[in-house]
Amino acid sequence: MTFRLYLYIMGLASAAAWTAWVVVIHAIDPVHTGLLGFLLFYGTLAIALIGTFSLFGAGIRAWSFPEEHPSRHTIRSFRQSILLSGLILIILFMLSSSVLRWWSMILAVIIIGLIELIIISIQRKT
Repeated sequence: MTFRLYLYIMGLASAAAWTAWVVVIHAIDPVHTGLLGFLLFYGTLAIALIGTFSLFGAGIRAWSFPEEHPSRHTIRSFRQSILLSGLILIILFMLSSSVLRWWSMILAVIIIGLIELIIISIQRKT
């Protein structure tokens, strides 16, 4: 798969995920919905965020470092988009549960940062 095809497919998938998220927001009543409504909300939002962050990350890396192979850009940006999307979803869930405090947000950022550092250190060893 070429880098251009990856960007095209990921862009279409991200647009579809954002459309699905907007449909979930407008079609599902959060007061009367059960677990399925919350899973659809967080699931579509996660897919949309991962796709969008991955596109932006790969694009910025390809523009900043044109000498590096595009597959490295996509792998790094996809991994970091998963972590960043996970952080956003954790913070949103804590906010909806009324347990979000400034120290819990800092703790979540530190944990995600440590996960990224562990992944980087494991990759450098191999």
